[in-house]
Amino acid sequence: MRRTLIIMVGFSVLLVGAGCGDKDKGSEGLRGREPCASTPSPIPDPSFSSGFPEIGDVTWTADQSAGPSRVINGYTGDALDDLYKEMKEKFAEGGYSVTKAEHDPHDAEVNFSSPQNTGQVALAEECQGRTSVRLTIRPK
Repeated sequence: MRRTLIIMVGFSVLLVGAGCGDKDKGSEGLRGREPCASTPSPIPDPSFSSGFPEIGDVTWTADQSAGPSRVINGYTGDALDDLYKEMKEKFAEGGYSVTKAEHDPHDAEVNFSSPQNTGQVALAEECQGRTSVRLTIRPK
């Protein structure tokens, strides 16, 4: 009985160890490198409040409300690194300030604030040659 229990515990430890191993090397390692399967349908350019930084070269695909927040999704062919730098620069001027910025190998976020609202621009390598853009704007 004791031997069976030891074998079962040992086997369980092996399974847990195998499951936790190099999980980030799987799909995360290929993120942004696989070909795009399809192209999302565009919507008309959303209208932003006066003074909101212009975000060019983005094809917008969805504009929805989430409570008091507004979430706008889109994509661009611009590289993640270039887009991240551009967003930090644009939100660091014109009455906005960057409250937090984070850049990882395959995604990035820029949080911003103004007297009227707060929000975040979330960027992610979606597939080969396409970076997704999710803009969340919340009233203060």
